[in-house]
Amino acid sequence: MRRLSTPAVPYSPSKPQSHGRASLPSLTKMNLVSKSRRAMGRRSTVSGESFLYSESSRLTAGAARAPTQQGELSRYGSNSLSIPSKPAPLLHFSLLFSSACGTLAVNILGLSGASRRRSGVFVRVSLPPLCPSPQQIASRRRSLSPDLHSQSFVLQVGSVEELCTCTLRLAVYSRDFSGLRETALGVVELLCEQMDWEPDITTTYTRQLSPTKNKLKKSVSSQETLGHRKSSVCAPRALGQLFILLQYQTLAQRIKVMVRKAENLAKLTRIPGAPDHYVVINLRQDGKVIGTKETKGASGPNPVWNAPFLFDVPPGDITQLPLVLEFIIMQGRLYTKSSALGRVLIGSDASEAGQGHWKEMCSRGQIETARWHTIQSDV
Repeated sequence: MRRLSTPAVPYSPSKPQSHGRASLPSLTKMNLVSKSRRAMGRRSTVSGESFLYSESSRLTAGAARAPTQQGELSRYGSNSLSIPSKPAPLLHFSLLFSSACGTLAVNILGLSGASRRRSGVFVRVSLPPLCPSPQQIASRRRSLSPDLHSQSFVLQVGSVEELCTCTLRLAVYSRDFSGLRETALGVVELLCEQMDWEPDITTTYTRQLSPTKNKLKKSVSSQETLGHRKSSVCAPRALGQLFILLQYQTLAQRIKVMVRKAENLAKLTRIPGAPDHYVVINLRQDGKVIGTKETKGASGPNPVWNAPFLFDVPPGDITQLPLVLEFIIMQGRLYTKSSALGRVLIGSDASEAGQGHWKEMCSRGQIETARWHTIQSDV
């Protein structure tokens, strides 16, 4: 205990050194704590406790600082929301009405206050209803200058009275470097009846661009294209023709059907190459299939099959039986299943051409009858 409680300071003979009871326990505790810390340090270096302790301390320290960081983020977020939006660009132009020529000269002076640098800025000018089609000055296709150069337009209007019935429209666009894509920057519309027209005097104006109604135009154009598509879908589409030979064998009570060939078959897909076609023949009675045959596949838009088939007919007068021959032209696709291109019906419930071929077959007995039939769509 004396060795542990020996002070670290040097001995001073002038001042006697005193050892009290209170100093011994404190020194002993300090030395024991230092020894225990050294022992814990040795164990932690072996077992990795120091790493865990440092990581946990970092986590607790980060958690302690989290509220202040959240407060800073919220403060920055509120500042970002309070940033005012930039004003719309301003278009500078001048107007001159010539009483002698009956024309309106529009001179585009420039564009200021654009939100960002743009290249190939130009203006389209129209004056409906006198000049409804927009006029545009031919500009360089690959212009890198963001400035709007001076552009002049001359519109034939006649008199001031006729001019006051019009609306002057100045539409501003920008074109990209390739010259293929255009972006609408805004439009200026002026009611001519609300303006003071002094003949042969040039007046300069500065007006703010209003946003164009691109969404409305897009919706209208989409409706027009949709209506065009609907009309194109409703319009009959030429799918091709099928050449069929029929023979009614009276004694055997059966029908000989030969699918000879087809011409000008339409293509259902845009996959390159000539698709394969085959025909499925169904004999129906009152809408129920009582016999089915199928040809092999033949390639190209004008396939040739020359495939004969025999169908047994139910007993009775064939002219009175509700029988229909159905020819379904199938078109093979790559990577997917086949699809029906169209069909041909021959019988009592068929079209006029189908009924005519059926009656001809029944009336001519053992003689074969052949006809071309237009393929009808399933839609």
